[in-house]
Amino acid sequence: MKKIILILVVLFQYSLYAQVVIGNDLASNKNILKIKDGTKGVILPYSDIYTSFPKYSASSTDLFSDYPNLVGSVIYNKADDQYYKYDGYAWNPARQIQGIFQPKGSRLGISSGITIPCLAFGLGICLPLGSPVYLAPDDKSEILVDNLGLKNSNSVTIKQNGIYDVAAALGFTGGSVGAQIGVTEFKLTLQVKYTPASAWETIVTKSNYSIIFIIDTQGNKTSSFSQTVSLPAGAELRVVPTITTIGGSGGSLAAYGTDTNSINSYVAARLIKAY
Repeated sequence: MKKIILILVVLFQYSLYAQVVIGNDLASNKNILKIKDGTKGVILPYSDIYTSFPKYSASSTDLFSDYPNLVGSVIYNKADDQYYKYDGYAWNPARQIQGIFQPKGSRLGISSGITIPCLAFGLGICLPLGSPVYLAPDDKSEILVDNLGLKNSNSVTIKQNGIYDVAAALGFTGGSVGAQIGVTEFKLTLQVKYTPASAWETIVTKSNYSIIFIIDTQGNKTSSFSQTVSLPAGAELRVVPTITTIGGSGGSLAAYGTDTNSINSYVAARLIKAY
C-alpha cells in the first residue's frame, strides 16, 4: 500500500509540472503552456472600455488601484484597439511612449507653473512670465518617473546621444472677462538648446482653440503633441506656452495660468536608439 501511495504522489507531482501542449504533441521543457496552430488564434481577455478593467477606480489619479498580484496581466481594449498591461499600479497601453517601468523612458511633471496675463482690444497681447519647470518629484501613483535621469537641478537635460520620442502636454487654467467675441489660441512649443552656448531652437508647435463670447468660461484647455527627434547628450528641453486672442469687437482682460496636475501637464521622453 505504501508503494502505491508513493507512486501516486510522484505521478501527481509530475502532472503539476508537466507542460500543457495545444495544437501538436511536441512538448518542450522550456514552457509551461505551448499553443501551436497555424489556422486558429487565441482570444485573450478583452473589454469594451477601460472603465471595466480590473481595479478601475475613478477616484485614483491614474484611474486604477495598486495591486501587485495582478502584475503582468494583459487585457485588450476594443475601444481603442490595443492591448494594456498591468504594472502593479495601472493599466498601460501598448502604444505609449512612456511608462512607469519603461527603463528607457521618463515622464516628468510640473514643479512650478507660470501665469499669463492678457489684455485684448481686437488682437490680444499675452505675456507669459517664463516657462513651466518640469522637475516635479517622481511619484508612481502620479505616473511620474525619471528612468532616463533627465532632471538636473534646474533643467531637463538629455544624458545620452540618441533618437528620442518626445511628448509634451500642458493644461491652461483661467479665462477672460470682457465685451469681446472671438477666438483664443493656446499654443505649445517644444524648444531645444543643443549646447550650453547655443540659442533655443523650436522643434514643434501645437495649438488648441477656445471661442470667446463675452466671458470665456469653458474650463481648462490642454495642448499636447509628440515628436521624434535626434538629440545629443547635454541638450536641454523646455516647453513654452503662448496665448493669443483674436476678437471681433470690444476688449477683454484675461488671466491664465498653467495646470500643475500631472495628468494634464507633463514632458515624456523615450530613447528609441542610442548612437
